[in-house]
Amino acid sequence: MLIAIGVAGVVLVIGYFWYASIIGRRNKAQEAFSGIDVQLKKRHDLIPNILTIAKRFMEHERSLLEEITRLRARALETTTGRADPAAAKELFEIEAALQGRMGSLMVAVENYPDLKSDQTMIQAQRSYNEVEANIAAARRFYNASVTALRNAIQVFPGTMIAGMAGVGDMPLFEAAETDRQPVDADKYLN
Repeated sequence: MLIAIGVAGVVLVIGYFWYASIIGRRNKAQEAFSGIDVQLKKRHDLIPNILTIAKRFMEHERSLLEEITRLRARALETTTGRADPAAAKELFEIEAALQGRMGSLMVAVENYPDLKSDQTMIQAQRSYNEVEANIAAARRFYNASVTALRNAIQVFPGTMIAGMAGVGDMPLFEAAETDRQPVDADKYLN
């Protein structure tokens, strides 16, 4: 009888520590998501400045500027629901599209010598590059936190404990589909 109580006590202690570990890892992943959110907010705040500068010079790129504005608005609307994996996945997809279109804008700037040499635009591009580097660092931290959480909840008895605690999987912040495509060097060499 005493042995059974001792075994049950050990199982409860181990279960509690596993539970505490899962909750800690979930909270770390949510903290990492908040770090991405902060960096994305910086990007969203910088985009209108870049677009305002670019509009003065880029009359032929109006559709690109409008698309960036539309994607930024969608991203700002989607930033709620950090704990919701579906909302996070949707946000990541919108942000990937926004990043791709901003990359297109930065390439298009090269076709406008006056804009390319404008000191305000040069500073805006530097700020944008810095924000993108910070977003990349935040993504790495987030993905590491999500991986640790996934490892904890996908291994028995973590699956049972996570189910009882209501802790679910979170999506990884992956590269945009356009980033995975091979580079067409002929496009840049001609």
